[in-house]
Amino acid sequence: MNYSNKGGKTGSVSNRNGTYETWNNVKTIFDHNLAINGDYRLNDDMGLTFTLGATSRSDTYDRNGVGSTGQQVFGVLRHFNFELQDEIQYFEKRNIIGLYGQAALDYKSMAYLTVAARKDWVSNLATENNSITYPSASVSIIPTTIFDGLKSDMVNYLKVRAGYGTSANFPNQYPIASVLSLNTQSFQDQSGGMVISNTSGSQLGNPNLKPELIGELEFGLEGRFFNNKLSADISIYNKTTKDLIISRPLDPSTGYTQTQTNIGEIENKGIEIDLGMDWFDNPNGVTWNTFVNWTTNEAIVVDLGQDTDEIIFGGFSDRGNLARVGENLGTIVGSAIARDDNGNFLVNSQGSYVEDNGINIIGDANPDWMMNISNTVSYKNFSMSFLVNHVNGGDIFTYSVATLLGRGVLKETAERANSFILPGVQADGTPNTVQINNSTYYFSNVLYGPDEMLVYDASVWRLAEISLTYKLPKSLLDKTPFGSIDLTASGFNLWYDAYNTPDGANFDPNIAGTGIGNGRGFDYLNGPSAKRYGVSLKLSF
Repeated sequence: MNYSNKGGKTGSVSNRNGTYETWNNVKTIFDHNLAINGDYRLNDDMGLTFTLGATSRSDTYDRNGVGSTGQQVFGVLRHFNFELQDEIQYFEKRNIIGLYGQAALDYKSMAYLTVAARKDWVSNLATENNSITYPSASVSIIPTTIFDGLKSDMVNYLKVRAGYGTSANFPNQYPIASVLSLNTQSFQDQSGGMVISNTSGSQLGNPNLKPELIGELEFGLEGRFFNNKLSADISIYNKTTKDLIISRPLDPSTGYTQTQTNIGEIENKGIEIDLGMDWFDNPNGVTWNTFVNWTTNEAIVVDLGQDTDEIIFGGFSDRGNLARVGENLGTIVGSAIARDDNGNFLVNSQGSYVEDNGINIIGDANPDWMMNISNTVSYKNFSMSFLVNHVNGGDIFTYSVATLLGRGVLKETAERANSFILPGVQADGTPNTVQINNSTYYFSNVLYGPDEMLVYDASVWRLAEISLTYKLPKSLLDKTPFGSIDLTASGFNLWYDAYNTPDGANFDPNIAGTGIGNGRGFDYLNGPSAKRYGVSLKLSF
């Protein structure tokens, strides 16, 4: 449901006169899978397992509803209270069929080799681009089984692995064709009759669009130590995405505002470390274990594969994420503070920054690293779990913080007597000495100044989840049909601190301001994040 009561002073004419929309969404999925499995012992030392199969999946999304305009009585949200009604309809369907196979060979339970491949055909791409094949292979060995002297109370288990895997992504909707939008109530003529219009859709079709292909080379080490109290899993990977699908903004003079296109090649390099520690393990007393996950990654554009040196996506043509060879995929571009030839900020005669409206790199939405720490503590029938995570680095362009500062509603702007001399130089190269007041700085420079002034470091600590569970004793369940009954109280996103943004804003950088897609690092007054509380009852039989 979506509505706007009449009487507004801004926005479209229909919004000011009142709108009311209701609709139903129906998502239908038909998924079929046929598989043949085999398990054989080739000899006393070697075993073989295999799977051959075919899949068919059909996804249908259907929206139907009514949109009404021209509210008669304020506050009455029923379609009969509106002057005009129009249908709300949207439909999309995609079919994917695939063939796959996998074979795994093991030698004395100490060495393993697995190979696999899959081929898919998708219905919403052009015939020459609607299929893709992606293979994979992996090998692993267990040194603690191969070398008898290696295993001890300190080193309980070691596994070394290497693998190369591929997968594919396909677009939704029907992005290869441009469409017409039919509106049976475009506007009224002088006699009150409705004028029907056919207009171009906002998206330009791209018949050359291809599916994405993701390939990853990974090397890993797994181990358990100190009588299995400490576990570790370390991975180093290089992931390459070819033909990444993005939404590319277009100049409205083309008749369209966006198109879906492919970026030639993106290279992700990273490290992931998982550590687990069992501090106490007493079934009749206290049990406490900790799990830590730490990751770092960078995504570098290797090849655009386009007729241009750069592509701006995930935003607008003058402010968005940049794809440029040699830069991170999450690079943020927009207007910046103008600089002179020596890199000094330029200040105008009124003491405010001069704006450079070109395509300037003003940030990078990719964090330097991320960490999750989870703990579970149990005592008899009670257990408590909590998850803390930390995002270190990464930038965000935020209108929320800038608006609160510019409107003077944060404690950081409370001292109205404060004045500022912005660091920089005048046009003639002399140091800036012009003093500006509190309002001019926060309103004219922060809120309505260069985009660069709206970029903050998005580092954040977060208490992501905490839960308390009580498990009913077995003695109370003997005469019931239940095997176990667990009662859990949970809370999510209970506390966070984005410590490099103004404290008064209480800002949460976990925001997808440009919606679903590859865009990141933008907040367009998206609203505050929410705390969630819940109680659950789990029954097993």
